Amino acid sequence: MTDAQRVAFDEQGYLSLPGALVGAALAQVQEAAAQAEALWSADTSRLGARSAALDQVQAPIEYDDRLLELLWHPTVFPVVRALLGDDVAMIDNDLFLTPPRTPQTHAGWHHDVGMQGIYHPKSLLMVKVFYLLTDVDETRGPTMVVPGSQRWEESPQSVESAVAMTGKAGDAYLFNCRIYHCAANNDSDHWRRVLIYNYGHFWMKPWQGYEPSARLLAAAHASGDPVRKQLLGIGDAYGQRLAA
Repeated sequence: MTDAQRVAFDEQGYLSLPGALVGAALAQVQEAAAQAEALWSADTSRLGARSAALDQVQAPIEYDDRLLELLWHPTVFPVVRALLGDDVAMIDNDLFLTPPRTPQTHAGWHHDVGMQGIYHPKSLLMVKVFYLLTDVDETRGPTMVVPGSQRWEESPQSVESAVAMTGKAGDAYLFNCRIYHCAANNDSDHWRRVLIYNYGHFWMKPWQGYEPSARLLAAAHASGDPVRKQLLGIGDAYGQRLAA
C-alpha cells in the first residue's frame, strides 16, 4: 500500500483499484460467478435474497474455489491487510446481481458499522471490497459514497457531495464500512454483477449465515496456508495474527 493510497483512504474513506482482475483471471472469475448464479437461481432453498431490486447469492466462496481465492487476492488483499492490521479475517461475502430497470434501490443511505453509543471515527472495524464483473457507469446501479463521512459522528444531512463508484469489469474498489453509502437504482438495460468481500478483525464474528462450511475449514487446515486459515476463522480468538 502506497503512502498516497493511505492518505486518500484516511481522508475520503474509499479507494479505487482499477484493473484488479484482467484477461484470463477476470474471465475465470466471471465464469465461476456465472456458474454460482445458475446453481443459486435453480434452487430457491439456497441462502440469499430474491427481489425485484436485487438477487443476492449469499456466500459465493462456497460455490467455487476461484471465488474463495479472491479473499486473498495478491494485490487487493495486501491493501486490506495494511488497513485493518495483521488480525484481519473474513466477515461475509456476497454476489450481488442487480436487474435492469430496478423499481427502487435495494439499499438506501446507511453505515455498515453502526454501533450505537460508540463513537469510533478513528477505529477501522471493517473494510469492504467490491469486484466489478460488469461495466458500471452512473446509470447501472453504482454504489454511492459520501467522501469523508466515515469520520462523522452523525449521518450527513446532505448527500450532495456523493460520488458514484463506477468502473470497468475487473476494477475493484474498497471502503471503510463506516462511510455513508447507498446503492443507486439500475436505470439501464443491463445487469450489474459484483462480488463483495467484507473483512474485519479476527475477534469479530462472521455475520450469521456466513460461517465457513466444514468443507472449507477442512481444506484450509489441509492447505497449511496461514492466510487462508486465518481469513476463515481458524485460530485463537484474541491472539491470532499473521506473521510480519
